[in-house]
Amino acid sequence: MKLPTLLAYLVMAFALCATLYFTPALKPSSLNAFLLFAAWLSAPYVAMGIGLFFLHRQGGASVSWCALAALISAGGIIYLLDVIYWHRDAQGAIAVVMTPILQVIAGVILAPLAWWLSRDARR
Repeated sequence: MKLPTLLAYLVMAFALCATLYFTPALKPSSLNAFLLFAAWLSAPYVAMGIGLFFLHRQGGASVSWCALAALISAGGIIYLLDVIYWHRDAQGAIAVVMTPILQVIAGVILAPLAWWLSRDARR
């Protein structure tokens, strides 16, 4: 496995663990609520990990795709830290639920850039 791919997986694993660590701070009312929050907030990391796995198998997991996955993962954690701990607000619960949606939007916006930057790896 190439170093950029390994680093991207490490950042995603750290982000996933941090997300699971932050989930009890949301004070879910039951185990089912905790599992729902944990699954919802973990979905982007799992999806990016699967995507990088298949790109790596096909030889297309270039540095740009790995950087995109790491950037989105780090951005999600910083956003959760901001909403849960740094700037608490009454609408914080809505912002927490929106985190995976914002990560997907960031991925959709930045994916063409990663695709364009990885054009040499596709040749």
